[in-house]
Amino acid sequence: MEHKDILARLHEIRPLIEPIQGWLDPNAGGVLYQFAALNAPNGHMVELGSWKGRSTAWLAFGVKDRGTGSVVAVDTWAGTQTETLHTRLLASYGPDQLYEEFLGNLRRLGLEAQVEPWRMTTIEAARRWDRGASIGVLHIDASHEYADVRADFEHWSPFVVPGGYIVFDDVPSFPGPTRLVTELPRWYSYFAASPNQWWVRKNPA
Repeated sequence: MEHKDILARLHEIRPLIEPIQGWLDPNAGGVLYQFAALNAPNGHMVELGSWKGRSTAWLAFGVKDRGTGSVVAVDTWAGTQTETLHTRLLASYGPDQLYEEFLGNLRRLGLEAQVEPWRMTTIEAARRWDRGASIGVLHIDASHEYADVRADFEHWSPFVVPGGYIVFDDVPSFPGPTRLVTELPRWYSYFAASPNQWWVRKNPA
């Protein structure tokens, strides 16, 4: 895709995704789209923490336009217990309501075929992962507690292909992921920053 074609596509996608409640800056969403569609060494994405699907949709549109790959979306769809905002937002929700809202947003956008939801904790999902080092983009955006972000990184980063990317959401707005990106092993190198996100690349062997 040429630069003008990418800009036109982002302009087309943005108003479709904006109604999904979430905290992802649309410019950061555009970066997710471009990595999924163009930059990743393959079309396989894993997202840890999906909420109602705002960031999932940006990744899935990228996969769809790429014509290959998928997005594995890992979430309990029960909110993060340590985040009081989640507790307030979900106070009136039934046990499956957030998950159904996520699925409904994918259906509305015609992205069901591109997304594989895994309804479980991120660590449970990592222990069930049987696809080896196949992840082109890993999006870490579940619990923002330092210990949880570190656990997600340690459990999932071995599955990222050499030359693949990890994006840490909420850097610098949350101290947990912001601290972790300063402690990464030497085989990860800084690649880019998008609004409230930090991208690193897994160096080829």
